[in-house]
Amino acid sequence: MRIALVCSEVIRESGHGRYMLELARRLAPRHEVHVYSHLFQPVPGVTHHPVSAHLGVNLWRLLTFWWGATRALGREPFDVVHTIGGCCARRDVVTAQFCQRPWGEELARLARDDRRARALGQPPLLPGSPLRHLYHHLYWRVADLFEAPAFRARPGKRLIAVSAGVREELVRCYGVPRDAVAVIHNGVEPAEFTAEALTPLRGPTREALGLPADAPVVLYVGDFYRKGLAVAIAAFAAAGRPEAWLLVVGRGEYDAFRALAERLGVADRVRFTGFVPDTRPYFAAADAFVFPTRYEPFGMVVTEAMAAGLPVVTTRVAGAAEVIADGEEGLLVDDPTDATGLGRALASVLADPMRAAALGRAARRKAATVSWDRIAAETEAVYTALVAARAAPRRVRSLW
Repeated sequence: MRIALVCSEVIRESGHGRYMLELARRLAPRHEVHVYSHLFQPVPGVTHHPVSAHLGVNLWRLLTFWWGATRALGREPFDVVHTIGGCCARRDVVTAQFCQRPWGEELARLARDDRRARALGQPPLLPGSPLRHLYHHLYWRVADLFEAPAFRARPGKRLIAVSAGVREELVRCYGVPRDAVAVIHNGVEPAEFTAEALTPLRGPTREALGLPADAPVVLYVGDFYRKGLAVAIAAFAAAGRPEAWLLVVGRGEYDAFRALAERLGVADRVRFTGFVPDTRPYFAAADAFVFPTRYEPFGMVVTEAMAAGLPVVTTRVAGAAEVIADGEEGLLVDDPTDATGLGRALASVLADPMRAAALGRAARRKAATVSWDRIAAETEAVYTALVAARAAPRRVRSLW
């Protein structure tokens, strides 16, 4: 097959980009693969078509990449054009890695809950500037104009959801028939997170960060705003483990979240690293992983933490929770705003190293079942079925 993969960033540092990068790596030995992107990490056997896009502001990047990718693709003959959401006008297979309308609904709930929390004198759920909150509302509304047409079912097109939860969002918000959506989870590369690979990184990483060698460390990785850092800090404080540290990896308004940690009395045990291209040393340095996301179609960092053998504390909101058996391969909390409940779950892990180790071992085994090899094979099967369905009518007509 001649396949085009379209995504603005096809690099391992981006969640959407990592998905396309891993597909390209595994499809290239058997197919002619072309990648249309602005940023690209070279893959042997893959042809890259550069697409200009503005990287400064996400909203502007969305608009410029859509136009650039649509023009670059033109009428090039491909058996399959596979896109992430509505990133260009031409598409045969669309993966829903995110749905703007459900996120817009969650933003409204988040703002309402934040007002209630502030009125009660509780820690804010939305630290940071009002301008950032306004931008998030504006972005989802504009992005939905491009995304909604991409998520409509039609003959000769296939939809992939990265979790069963996303499939239900497509059904509820976009009127897509449930049986028109294939559920294929995002993957993980277990070989990158083996104990043999991570153990040598533990000591040097802790030393570089100024973390005590024997203190329990809880890790958070992700965007500060959507993925729940405010609740993670509150849960860490509620856990009541004065010997523990919280390690925060990601981007956000650092001053606002440092102020929250100060208010909760844990600022001296919270380390912010900023954005890092390779998170494996931080998984190696940690003893548990917390991810109280408010909206998360999947969450690759969850399965990466599982592959690293960490006990995971997350919410059922995360799509990756679908691969976790609660109490066996991780701990799941129903309410992503329940800092007290998340704190209790964290405390139970930190207080019982034997249980934490058992959860981590089971998590590592489960992560091996969602490898990128498996995800690529399931995606290739979607392509094959699509191409076969297109060819069938032509074969029938040729008999007459």
